[in-house]
Amino acid sequence: MIRTAALSLVLSASAAVAQPTEPGAADDAVRATIAQLFDGMRAADTVAVRAALHPTARLQTAAARADGRSVVETPVGAFLAAVAGSPVVFDERVEPGYPVLVDDGLAVAWVPYRFYAGDRFSHCGTNAVTLALGDDGWRIVQVVDTRRTDCD
Repeated sequence: MIRTAALSLVLSASAAVAQPTEPGAADDAVRATIAQLFDGMRAADTVAVRAALHPTARLQTAAARADGRSVVETPVGAFLAAVAGSPVVFDERVEPGYPVLVDDGLAVAWVPYRFYAGDRFSHCGTNAVTLALGDDGWRIVQVVDTRRTDCD
């Protein structure tokens, strides 16, 4: 409850400062890059997935473990190999209308999701996605996700 309230406070305070230059245009471009990542995963298209990621991208999970909480990093190469080699479709379904904050060439999106391995529900959580704008458009610099099985 306190974490949710704190996040809400940070997001609402940040919204007053971080605004797209052209209302909607930057948000749409950021959302398109995030969609490219998840569409590429569903299609097992590692070229599309890689194109959505900045060359120095990091993929991390804020995980609960028996011995406490930790942050676990998945190397991009290992993630791409899993996407390409999976016998089932990696189907990460995001909630529409998730918040995106943009300031100049930096964007942050708070992306709730439900993950399916093929048709089987696996887990849910939230992706905190940071993107940077380069000469080739918006690219994902970092994704930190949560993963839970106690989903409503």
